[in-house]
Amino acid sequence: MPWLSPDGYFLSACLITSSCQTSGSAFAEVAKKSGIQKACQTSSHQKAEALLLDFRAFDQTGGHPASARELAMKGCHAEAAYITERYLVEHKGLARREVDVLIWHLGQHKAHLGNYEVASLLFLSTLRPPEESAESDNFDWNSYALGSWAFLNREPVILDQSIDILRRKAGQRNLINARALIGLRNCFEKPYSLAIAPGACQPPPVVPLQ
Repeated sequence: MPWLSPDGYFLSACLITSSCQTSGSAFAEVAKKSGIQKACQTSSHQKAEALLLDFRAFDQTGGHPASARELAMKGCHAEAAYITERYLVEHKGLARREVDVLIWHLGQHKAHLGNYEVASLLFLSTLRPPEESAESDNFDWNSYALGSWAFLNREPVILDQSIDILRRKAGQRNLINARALIGLRNCFEKPYSLAIAPGACQPPPVVPLQ
């Protein structure tokens, strides 16, 4: 039986054979997950404080350790989903658009966790009726939401159509969202958590189509 040091290195027989490589890798993965889990832990007092934050502090800016934004930035999507659900239930006085944003981000947390069925329903619930969708910069929320849904449900045609629509509409927000959808399309066979993240899947800044 090889000896395991406090730093996680296998010694003894592992130094002269390859038989411990898998075990060492597994240990490193467990250690990594343990570190992430520790970083995601918040106290009941911190959770109670987060539920009293205004929408911007809770969802947009971060800073408080138990806010949804702060947890998401750390990759703590299970914890972010939990506190967002609590916030939607317990926080009073939210505007309709604020509720929609929270529901959208809740869907993203679920998608990061691989729960595509729930995420799909949450994404679709944020679709806006035509009379509420017109904005001064021609922002097209519905095409972005449908494109994201299409990725989760492996519908490449709908995803491509959403990208095309956003690129043909004026407005910086449409182009930002088109870029996110192109990233999903570039890594269509990968999990949402990888395809939406900054990195190899994301294209350079997107220009409009004429």
